[in-house]
Amino acid sequence: MSTDTSIPLPTSGIDFVMFQVSDMARARAFWEQLLALTPGTFDSEYYVEYDLPDGKAFALGKHPSEPPVAMGGVMFGVSDAKAGAERVEALGGRFHANFGGKICSTAWCTDPDGNYFGLHQRF
Repeated sequence: MSTDTSIPLPTSGIDFVMFQVSDMARARAFWEQLLALTPGTFDSEYYVEYDLPDGKAFALGKHPSEPPVAMGGVMFGVSDAKAGAERVEALGGRFHANFGGKICSTAWCTDPDGNYFGLHQRF
């Protein structure tokens, strides 16, 4: 499937902010005790998402085989993460990896200055 990278990809808003961590247990203890956070539906060895009172979410993630990147990873909600990744590259950014499963797909990218962000598609 060919994507027209000249057409902007609309966003539905910011889905969540995620920090990548090197030690999931340590990070969870810190954030849960700092902000009285309770894990939501998505809670695993490598990822936890906290539902916030305003309807947004905050997440912690640890890639099983890659070192963490120090960042606050904003996730923009989009209708097509793959098309978004292609557009990122057409505009001079970089697509790094795709993660997802049955409920979502995220294209991890950087802008031309190296700032990380995700294009998050809910299924």
